Amino acid sequence: MMKIVKTPIPDFLRSKYKKWGKRYKAKRDNPNRSNDFAWAIYQGNRVNQILLPKLREEVNNSHCSFCDGFPLDTTGETIEHLRCVSEYPLLSYVWANLYYCCNYCNNHKLENPEKKLLRPDNFEYNFEKYFIFEPDTGKIDVNPDPNLTDLDKEKALNTINIYGLNEYNRPFRRKSYLKLFHKTIDPNIEDFPYRFILQ
Repeated sequence: MMKIVKTPIPDFLRSKYKKWGKRYKAKRDNPNRSNDFAWAIYQGNRVNQILLPKLREEVNNSHCSFCDGFPLDTTGETIEHLRCVSEYPLLSYVWANLYYCCNYCNNHKLENPEKKLLRPDNFEYNFEKYFIFEPDTGKIDVNPDPNLTDLDKEKALNTINIYGLNEYNRPFRRKSYLKLFHKTIDPNIEDFPYRFILQ
């Protein structure tokens, strides 16, 4: 997971997010209606289709906000609600709750209501603080640094497990891309996935 900087909330979303969140909450509270989440329509377009290009800007060249997978045309792109919509319907359209994400991470998390997760846009976040990379296995583990609080370690472990960061053959792929990166003459790190192990 690479550190990202959230871009300013789009103007149209600023004026609509509360209304759309309340509408979805009312839908969930109505026992006679399906409570499946569907993105609202704005000026003839689904809101997620409007937001995807803006969220891509935050991850510099379409890297997943959580696994740093790239390019996402191989796994599919989506928008992740860090706080799941089933438990937090009023956050459905809150800009700070929305992240550019691959389908693997999104599908592994599903509607897990866990709140103790790392945010890639947190001011204090950096990969080395919370995680270590095991080059022999390709896996990501929690940093055993005794200066890391128990809460921080719990957040790191939850993030690994809930987004499946050691699933989907990712450890093998990390090892492969690390080798490829070092074999490439004058590589551009932005053209590779898993930038957190290449820096």
